[in-house]
Amino acid sequence: MNADASLSAAASPSPIRESIRVALLGLGTVGRGVFRMLEENSASIRAKAGLPVELVRIGVRDLGRVRGIEFPHLTDDARSIVQDPDIDVVIELIGGIDQALDLVERALEAGKSVVTANKELIAKHGGRLLRMAFERGIDLHFEAAVGGGIPLVQPLKHQLAGNDVVRLMGILNGTTNYILTQIAERGVSFEEALSHAQAFGFAEADPTNDVEAYDAAYKIAILGSIAFGGPIPVEQVYREGIQGVQPDDVHFADVLGYAIKLVAICEPGAGGRSVSARVHPLLVPKEHPLAGVRNEYNALWFQGDFVGDVMFSGRGAGAEATASAVVGDLIDVARNLKIKGPGSVIPWGDPIEVEPIGLARSSYYLRLLVDDRPKVLGEIALALGEHGVSLSAMEMRVFDSANHVGEIVFLTHEVEERLFQRALADLEQLMVVKKVCNWLRVVEK
Repeated sequence: MNADASLSAAASPSPIRESIRVALLGLGTVGRGVFRMLEENSASIRAKAGLPVELVRIGVRDLGRVRGIEFPHLTDDARSIVQDPDIDVVIELIGGIDQALDLVERALEAGKSVVTANKELIAKHGGRLLRMAFERGIDLHFEAAVGGGIPLVQPLKHQLAGNDVVRLMGILNGTTNYILTQIAERGVSFEEALSHAQAFGFAEADPTNDVEAYDAAYKIAILGSIAFGGPIPVEQVYREGIQGVQPDDVHFADVLGYAIKLVAICEPGAGGRSVSARVHPLLVPKEHPLAGVRNEYNALWFQGDFVGDVMFSGRGAGAEATASAVVGDLIDVARNLKIKGPGSVIPWGDPIEVEPIGLARSSYYLRLLVDDRPKVLGEIALALGEHGVSLSAMEMRVFDSANHVGEIVFLTHEVEERLFQRALADLEQLMVVKKVCNWLRVVEK
C-alpha cells in the first residue's frame, strides 16, 4: 500500500451508528413505565436522541408471571444481557444491592453505558462505579434514583456547579411527607396516617425504608456527594425517622408557627473538607418554602453563594415520574453514543468526612410534663443555661389541674447538639420535671 492509500484509509469515517440498542433489567412498575414510554413516545425520543432508540432485550426474574406486556425477547438470564456485544445501554431497574451491583459492574466492564434508578446502589457504591465508567469512557446516569421525576442531579452537576454550597435541605421521601401532612391536617395518629398511605399506594407493606429514613439518607448522600464533589459515606449520615412524632408535637408546632417535616440536610462542616449530613424530623417555619410541600410531594431547597436560593419540587416517586427520568438519562446517553464521544461522567473526588451529629447547630423544640407551681420556669431555664442553652419562646397548657401537673413547650436559640443533649440530661434529673415528652430540632425563623 502506498502512502496516499494509507492516508486515505486512515481518514475514512467509521461506520455510522444506525440505532441505540437498549436492554432493560426489571419489569416492575417502573420498568413497565419505561417500556410504555419507549413504545408510545418513540418518535419524539428518536428526534431528541438524534437516532432510533431500540429496546431489544428485557431481563426478568420470573418468565411465567403475567405482566400485560407483549415482548418477544424476555429472558431470565440477566448475565447474558450484560455480556451481549450487541447491547449499547443497560437500564437497571431490579432494585436491591447484590444482584444489581453484580450486573452493573459486569455491564460497565463490558463497555456498556448504564442508567439506573437504584438509590441504595449509588449511595453505597456510586463512587467506585462512576470511576469504572470514567475509565472506560462510558456513561453511568442515575437521575431517577434521587428525585423521581424532579430533575435534581443534572442541575447540581451543571447549572449550579459553580456555586459554593451554603446548604442543601430537602423533603426527599413522599411517604413520610404524606404521613406528616395527614397528622397535621386531619389530626390522625401516626399509625392511622401510615395505613392511609399504604391504602393509596404511597407506602409499602413494610414501610421501614421510608419511615426510618433510610430512603432519604440514601438520597441526601448522593446529592451531597455531587454538590460537594466527593463521596459521602451513607453509613455516616445521621438518620432519625418519624415514628416518634406525636399529634401533640404537630399541634404545638402549628401554634408556634411551624410545620413538622422529615428533612434531609447537607451543609459545610466546621472545618476542612467535612460536611454535616443528616436526616431527621424538623420544625420548619410556615413561611419557609419547604413548609408548604404537602402529601406525597418532594422538594429540594438549594442555597448557593452566588445563585442564592433555588427550589425544586414535584412528585418524587411513582412509575411514570421515575420512568420519565430514566428515559431522559437514556436520551443523554444516546446523544453521546451518536457523536461517538466519551461518556459525560466525572468521577467523584476523595471521600468527604461527615461530622458527628453532636457538632451540628440547631434550635430545639422541647415538650415537658412539669409540676404546675411557682418557680418551675426558673429552675428549667437555669438548668438549660448551665450548658449555654437559651430560650426563645414558650407555650403552656394545664394537663392535670387536680394533680397540679402542666405541659410546657420551649423553643431554644441555636446551639450545638452536644450542649443541648447535656442540658437535656440535667433536665431529666430535676424534681419539677415529671417527663421529657419529646424534643425535635428547629429551623430558626
